[in-house]
Amino acid sequence: SKAPGEWQKLIVTFRAPRFDAGGKKVENAKFVKVSLNGQVIHHNVEVPAPTRGSLFKDEKPNGPIMLQGDHGPVAFRKIILKPVKLD
Repeated sequence: SKAPGEWQKLIVTFRAPRFDAGGKKVENAKFVKVSLNGQVIHHNVEVPAPTRGSLFKDEKPNGPIMLQGDHGPVAFRKIILKPVKLD
């Protein structure tokens, strides 16, 4: 990562959990790819349940995107969301 005060570039490809027609979860959520400043730091990391910082205890196929920074001052800029079709 870059020094404090410098902008980082974070690119995240995330797939929400998948549910069948009855609402039963059939696949966990997954961080398909996470890159920090051009270097892949996570690839196909499954997320079996909501994190401790989640506002909701149950999972949904879509919902709000939340950014958490709890270890000091954090600033975000140029947040771009692009829905993608993932298998």
